[in-house]
Amino acid sequence: VFIERDLPFLRQFDTKVIVNICGSTVADYLEVVERLSGQEIDMLEANISCPNVEHGGIAFGQEPGMVEYITKEIKKKAAQPVSMKLTPNVTDITEIAKAAEAGGADALSLINTITGMRIDVKKRAFCVANKTGGLSGPAIKPVALRMVWQTCRAVNIPVIGMGGIQTAEDAL
Repeated sequence: VFIERDLPFLRQFDTKVIVNICGSTVADYLEVVERLSGQEIDMLEANISCPNVEHGGIAFGQEPGMVEYITKEIKKKAAQPVSMKLTPNVTDITEIAKAAEAGGADALSLINTITGMRIDVKKRAFCVANKTGGLSGPAIKPVALRMVWQTCRAVNIPVIGMGGIQTAEDAL
């Protein structure tokens, strides 16, 4: 549906088209990359905050070795430049960023959502079915700014700020 309906719609505007991809296995990512390889897309953004079901559910983006590996595999198949979207739910964002750069990433996007939780105190129950969920927006801007700053100092590829970073002024 995306290729037939959404991509032509997006292409009618004078803007860059960056497509976010995700998966539960490396094969999932590669299948999506292959499907998009012949499309008029300016950049792929690989969301590696997804749980890796083949390795106990840890997010692809939480282990440097896996980050480098999945980046290399995506880059082998991608016809477009690739930005790796990094999770903030790590001990050292610079190690993850360096791994993505070593894997051949053209850019980095960060930060994705911070794991959060909401509880209905009257019902004494979780408000989200999964118990935890992603927190983004202005609440995480200070964390995003720190991680973008750290990453910019650690790598030599472009860094796209997000996760509360909404304007050029936010990033400066």
